[in-house]
Amino acid sequence: MFWVESDRFAWALGIGMKEKETKKILVVDDEKDTVEMITALLELEGYQIFPALSGDEAIRILEAESQKVPELETPVDLILLDILLGDADGRDICLKIKEDERLKFIPIIILTVRSSLQDKIHSLNLGADDYLTKPFINEELLAKVRVMLRIKDLHDELKREKDKNILLTQALEKRYSFGNIIGKNTRMQEIFELISDIANTDSTVLIQGESGTGKELIARAIHFNSHRKNKPFVVANCSAYSQNLLESELFGHEKGSFTGAIRRKIGRFEMAHGGTIFLDEIGEVSPPTQILLLRVLQDHRFERVGGEETLEVNVRVIAATNKNLTEEMKKGTFREDLYYRLNVIPIFVPPLRERKDDIPLLASHFLQKLSHERGKEITSFSPEVMEIVLAHSWPGNVRELENAIDHAIIIAKQDKILPKDLPQFLFQRPLPAQEFITLQDYEKNLILKTLQETNWNKHKAAKILNINRSTLYGKMRRYGLEKEQN
Repeated sequence: MFWVESDRFAWALGIGMKEKETKKILVVDDEKDTVEMITALLELEGYQIFPALSGDEAIRILEAESQKVPELETPVDLILLDILLGDADGRDICLKIKEDERLKFIPIIILTVRSSLQDKIHSLNLGADDYLTKPFINEELLAKVRVMLRIKDLHDELKREKDKNILLTQALEKRYSFGNIIGKNTRMQEIFELISDIANTDSTVLIQGESGTGKELIARAIHFNSHRKNKPFVVANCSAYSQNLLESELFGHEKGSFTGAIRRKIGRFEMAHGGTIFLDEIGEVSPPTQILLLRVLQDHRFERVGGEETLEVNVRVIAATNKNLTEEMKKGTFREDLYYRLNVIPIFVPPLRERKDDIPLLASHFLQKLSHERGKEITSFSPEVMEIVLAHSWPGNVRELENAIDHAIIIAKQDKILPKDLPQFLFQRPLPAQEFITLQDYEKNLILKTLQETNWNKHKAAKILNINRSTLYGKMRRYGLEKEQN
């Protein structure tokens, strides 16, 4: 029995249609009056209705609508299917739909005059998602329709997220494939061979090299070419936090464990469970925190700060440093036992000045990549530019080269890079040998100069230096860099 209240229709027309996204519903029933009444009711709710008076007509509609939508989308969002059709058994139609790979995720509500529990169970076993016994009132039909459409929306959203994750993983695998680590130098080729051999193991790796040599790129390549590639890759910059904050960042903390701990925090090791954690600038870790790291490496166990529960974690550890850890051990600032736990697979990344045969290759790679990102069509370097680039010592290594190419692309007015497009530091005369400074001093001066040029805007400075803000803050603390107060 169908009944309609005029004020409910008025509400549907005035409000409901504005709030609802148009959904497509297939109504299958051999009783014309029933189909027309359901169609009228649902159209006033803002739905697009496809009426069918037979099973064959229903299948034809599904086939026709399938041609109009993308391959991964369903032709309709919901099917209302009478169980007793003139030309077929509705349950056979239901079974046929649920066996079709493209149609099987369309929710189906069975309409039946049979009220026995056995009939309802049989229909659900065939793949129907719900049932409605005739005669029924409008509210019940509308409620079931809304529920099924919500379920369909949730399924579609989950599928989209799954597809996005698959595409993201594929993109990351492509981006961090070994082929994207540029270098024909013999030492770099040896590194490529080594990381290819160890990628699919769980061995701990220690990557050593100057700032800007691409240590994190190598770490990501190892992860995304391993059996852990579908699990998290978590970065922890050990220089960006004080001792207490670093422990909380790595291991998490319990609510109330210290001032400001207003809720439980999950640490980076927990986040990385099943995947890889990359401990960048491991040489900056304080001795007390080194002890905690040693335990994780030995036992795969830890406690959150302020917590009593011992947590087990399954992670692969890759660490990196620009410090000479052998010298740090001699000074007593880095534990020997931790060093040997980390240094299972050592990788030494040479500075760019020691592999100048890679500079043209890297420069061309950055030119192509960054020109595309900047929306400019720049295809080459002038011969003079390449001479200048090859003559520079590149103390900031690959990162400095990338930033220099990016600067030139932004400035360039032609389809090739000219000397006038290059940053000014490439034209500065080198210091006499006795005036050479350490890498740390160079880095400190570069950061200070960048901060001054940006009026101490840390966001802009980090962007120019091509590092994240937490790394910049850590380096500022390390070098004691503060804005002078007037």
